[in-house]
Amino acid sequence: MTEDRASKGRSAETAGPLRGPRGGLTTVTPGGLTRVSTYLDEKERSAVRQRAFTEERSISDVIRSAVRYYLGLGKRADQ
Repeated sequence: MTEDRASKGRSAETAGPLRGPRGGLTTVTPGGLTRVSTYLDEKERSAVRQRAFTEERSISDVIRSAVRYYLGLGKRADQ
């Protein structure tokens, strides 16, 4: 059985560091989002920032929408 917040005696509303699948610390937001890092080249970064500005959304929201759309996980957040 995997270790989750309940087994650690923490509520889903509590944010803070947890152990990821490789044993390192990870951060989970109160909404259940896990922090990840990725590298973009300048053209990609610029396009994401421009889209976020144009649509008055966060960069994270634009990236999550693109990932969901690309992987077929459901509608983009802007639809």
